[in-house]
Amino acid sequence: MKLSYRGVAYEYEQRGIDTIEGEIGGKYRGQPWRCSYPRHIPVPQPALDLKYRGVAYSTYPKAPAGAIPQTGNPHQVFPELVETHLANIRRRLEHRLQVAKDSGDQKLIRMLEAESKQLVRSR
Repeated sequence: MKLSYRGVAYEYEQRGIDTIEGEIGGKYRGQPWRCSYPRHIPVPQPALDLKYRGVAYSTYPKAPAGAIPQTGNPHQVFPELVETHLANIRRRLEHRLQVAKDSGDQKLIRMLEAESKQLVRSR
């Protein structure tokens, strides 16, 4: 197809996309239509933990040694990450409390103070 942009002519070759016609469709203003999907998108397979004759295996690859652990308590595995997260929550809560005090909203102040006490107890 020949096109031009600001007086410069060029040849455009439309790339075909391999598609699959879906089941969803209908008629719009008398014309039939169907949804189509690109063929190259992989369908994710479910990750299952299975057992055969007492031997456990899974349908997804396990992480190599030294990688992020798949199980475990995140508070024990990433303590610095948890502490940074809690510091951010505290800082944001203090800001919200200050804004509530500046606006004089007593109900919001009580709610934020209760939230602050819950945050202290959850540690």
